[in-house]
Amino acid sequence: MKTKNKYFLLPALLALALATPGCGVVNKLRAKNSLNEGVREFNKGKYQNAEDKFSRALELSPELTNAQLYYAQAVKAQFDQILSEDLGKKTIAAYDNVMSKNAGNDTAIDQALAYKANIYDQLARVNPERAGEYKQLQRETLEKRANLASATSKTKADVYYTLGVGYWKESYDMNAGYLQKNRSVPPEILQKMKPLVQKAHEYLQRAVSVDPDYANAWFYEKLVFIEEMKYDPARMNELKAKATAMQDKYIAMQKQQQQQAASEAPPSK
Repeated sequence: MKTKNKYFLLPALLALALATPGCGVVNKLRAKNSLNEGVREFNKGKYQNAEDKFSRALELSPELTNAQLYYAQAVKAQFDQILSEDLGKKTIAAYDNVMSKNAGNDTAIDQALAYKANIYDQLARVNPERAGEYKQLQRETLEKRANLASATSKTKADVYYTLGVGYWKESYDMNAGYLQKNRSVPPEILQKMKPLVQKAHEYLQRAVSVDPDYANAWFYEKLVFIEEMKYDPARMNELKAKATAMQDKYIAMQKQQQQQAASEAPPSK
């Protein structure tokens, strides 16, 4: 009789374990199943369904890094489609969650920071009234990415290049409308351009100090010198010479890279 009771209890205990909330092993299995279902929905382009599945996976296993990342990606995909400020903030919060739950995982943190920087850049265009705030948040986020202990030289160079180009573009956008209409750029605009141009130089030089072969950084240095000419005509000849030197360096580097690519290409049959 005791033996019979023993075997009767086994399935009953298993059923209880499966039904009990917070059961670690079972919840992890359920979480992974929900994660896989979410991936399938994501790959079909059903991002809201994917978000729901990833959210369920996180309810069952909050520490599941893949679910955190996929959840953030599902929200971001919806933001990319709709470009609403609320969805952008929701996406930022999702990546903040990834970072808070993965303090020692530099790979996850680097990925989250890269996406956050991109989202802030998009938000600056979504809400022009807060563009300055979002641009600053983007720059701070990029700096954090470059300052990670595990950041590679390529990551650092890419971050510095992105920051340099961003400062150049902000200066260019300030005055382009006037020049396109053959109008003089107002003195107050020229004054605002100066610190942006200096920051552009600073970050592009950082990029090439990390990677001297970063051809595009040299090209944008030429464009930054052209910006500088607009508010410092007294140094026009000097700045033109520097811009030309940057252009020559860029062209030489492009040729060198093309020759290297050709030499490394497999022989044609």
